[in-house]
This record gives sequence, C-alpha cells and structure tokens, in this order.
Amino acid sequence: MKKHLLLFGAVLFAVAATAAPLRQPNPIRQHGKEAGMMLDLNKITLGTLNDVEEKKQYLSTVQLEKQRIQNYLLRQIYENAYTLYRRGDYQRAQEMAQTILSIDPNFTQASTLAKQASHMGAYGTTSEAEVIEAKFQEASRMYDSGRLVEANEKLDEILTIQPHNSKALAWKKRIDGDIAQEYSRRGNVAYDEQDYQRALDNWYNALLIRKDDPTLVNKIAQTENLLRKQQVKEAMEEAMAYYNQGRFTESYAVFERITKIQPGDTRVQKYMSQLKEEIAQSYFTAGNNSFRVAKYDSAISYWTNAKKWGADAAHMDRLIKQARNAKEEALRRKQEAARRAAEKAAEPPKVEEPPVMDEPVETVTVEEGDSLTPLAPQPAGSGAVLGPDGNTVTQGIGGGATRVSAEASAASRQKYIEGLDAFNQDDYERAREAWIVAKQLDPGNTDADMGLRKVEELTGIR
Repeated sequence: MKKHLLLFGAVLFAVAATAAPLRQPNPIRQHGKEAGMMLDLNKITLGTLNDVEEKKQYLSTVQLEKQRIQNYLLRQIYENAYTLYRRGDYQRAQEMAQTILSIDPNFTQASTLAKQASHMGAYGTTSEAEVIEAKFQEASRMYDSGRLVEANEKLDEILTIQPHNSKALAWKKRIDGDIAQEYSRRGNVAYDEQDYQRALDNWYNALLIRKDDPTLVNKIAQTENLLRKQQVKEAMEEAMAYYNQGRFTESYAVFERITKIQPGDTRVQKYMSQLKEEIAQSYFTAGNNSFRVAKYDSAISYWTNAKKWGADAAHMDRLIKQARNAKEEALRRKQEAARRAAEKAAEPPKVEEPPVMDEPVETVTVEEGDSLTPLAPQPAGSGAVLGPDGNTVTQGIGGGATRVSAEASAASRQKYIEGLDAFNQDDYERAREAWIVAKQLDPGNTDADMGLRKVEELTGIR
C-alpha cells in the first residue's frame, strides 16, 4: 500500500508538471466532492466503536473509500495519457498507461492505450486507421461466430482509441442488445426449470444493458418473491428435521437464517421462542445432572449456557456460585486427605512395650478329678502365650498353634528392636533384614510383620 501511495505521488507530480497545459480546457475541480475525497486516513481511530462487527463494517467502508479514491485518481491520469496520445506524444502516453497498470492491472482501457501507443510510436500516425479497421474486421468475425462478448471487448478497444467512432458505437449498441437478449433467454430457460437463482442472475445481467425494460423489471420482482418462498420452504424443512432429531441449536440457527430471508414471519418467531425455552431447559437439566455427580465445571458451563438462552439469570447465578463453592470444598478435602496420607506415611511404626506383671500368679482350685494347670503371665509379643512346659505357644494360621521357645521369642524381640533402630535411621534395607530374621525366629511376631509392610510401602521391596 505504501508503495502504491508513493507511486501515486510520483504520477500526480508528473501529471502536474508535464500535462498541466493539456488540462486547462477541462481543469480538475479543486473544491467540492472530489477535494473531500482526499482523507487523512492515518488520523482515523476505532476507539469509539465497541462492537467487533461494527469495527469490521467501518474498516470495510474505509477500504471502499480508498478504492474509490484510487479509481478516481487513475481515471484522471488516464485522461491525461489519452490527451498525450491524441497529440502524438506516444512515449509519454505509453509510460502513463503502464504506470496505471502497475497499480491496477485490470484497467482495460489503460492496457489498450499502452499497446496502441507502443504501436503508433513504432509505425507512425498513418497506421491508426489501419489498426482501427483491423479491429473492426476482428470484431465482425467474432460476432459472426457467436462470440458476442469478445466482439464487444474488441469494440471497446476501438472506442478507447477513438471514443466518438460512430461505426463502433452503432455496432456496440447492436451487440449489447444481442447480449441482453441472450441473457434474457437463458433466464427464461432457468425459470421454466424452477432454478430461480440462475434465472435472476441472467436477468440481472440483461438489466445492466436494458436498464429501462419494464417487462424485465417485473419478471425479476416476481421471481425474487418466488425464490424467497422456495428458500424459506427448504429452510423450514431443514429446521424441523434438526428439531425432530433433538438438535435444537442447529434448528434455531436455521430459523435465524429464515428471518434474514423473510423478516417479520410470526410463525418463525413463535418457533424460535419455543426453541429458546427448550434449549435453556436442556442446559439447565444437564447442569443439574453434572452437579449431582460432582462434575462442577460441566455444571457451571451448562448453567452459563442456560442463562444465555433465556433461563432466569438470578437463579442460574446462584447455582453457578453453589457449584464453584462445592468445587473449592472438594479440592480442599482432597488436599487435606493427601496431606494426612503423607504425614502418616512419614511416621515410624509404633512399638508396644510388654506389660509388667507385678501381681502373684493366680491359681485356681478345681474339684477332685479335674486337671487344670494354673495360668502363667503372657510374655511380650502379640499372638503368643506360655504353655504348661514354659515354652511360647504362637497362634498359627487356621487356628493351629506353633510352639516357640522362650529363647527364640526373646531373640525375635531383640531383632525387631534392631530393625526398628535401623528404620528410624532411614536404613530400610538393614531394618528389613532384621525383621525377616525376627519373623523366622518367631512367626507370630506381628510387630515385625507391621515393620516389613511399612518398608514395602516405602521402597516397593517385598
């Protein structure tokens, strides 16, 4: 864009310097509409526009204004180039035409002028009539072969060189009529096939040529009405299909499209109102279901959408607040549980000291004929009692009893204490080895069992 602006400046300077005498009979207006088109676009800001769509529309308007200014300036440059051509200054005319094409390659008149100026510069002014005649013959051949549009373009080239050529103007009027008739015929065929959009496209093209044809205008108006009805019917069928499938939001979108085709349709507005209520209720129900299973983020999203679709905003806000509070409470509980688990895992196993038996052994007197040995106090260690012979009796699996000597029980207890000391020093391997020996000495040593399980939890070693 900057490159084009610089190029504009250079061209305008060249036009002012070299073609000023040429423009004296028809000077450019210095005041009024044209002067007002030169806007200082750099000073335009969008700060007062709040809506994104408004900003897009504004930028589009600015872009159109820029294009209009560019077209106006290029047209002025072209007029100067053509004046230079008519005066025989073919080189400068060609340079100006090429400059126009560097900015707008689709400027067909500039393209024709550049070619003709180049040709005239090479062959002289006497060849212009020959060039015009050759273009007439080419246009005639195209017309005879039915290539009406190309023939018309060739006549435009002639009129670019000689704008008042009566023969070219007459031929062009005739060809324009033929082209309009062909467009009209194609539109009639499309109408009979009920392809109303294609019919309108062709008739509008014909109307560009036959601007004052009342019959064509009436046909277009009637067909526009038929096309709207056809589009509304098809869209209604699509919307109802979505509705029957339970796809309410897609159905609502189609109804919105119908309102743009046919605004003010009370039936469509009724459907849309009903759909909004059903969509809002669906989101509300989905939010309730998610909240019941503690999916709080989903519940918040559903209730927010319900509010957008017309649900009671105050009620939805209360539910959303409730879900956020529940989410925070669930997170707090989870963190607290993790903290407690970490603290429990870091605690060493508790050692239970054996009870001290200071009271004398209680004896029980039995009747004659019975045999009962007085009970002795139990030694330290869960699951073990002293038998009549003084050995330790350990309760085995399945209720069976395993006899362990007092020496083995004491040694097991000593190994357990060694393992506990190693555990507290974070030497888990030595603790594990000591507790394994303690279990071997006394399979009923539950404290050693507990220590081995703790080592397994911390190290994963069984």
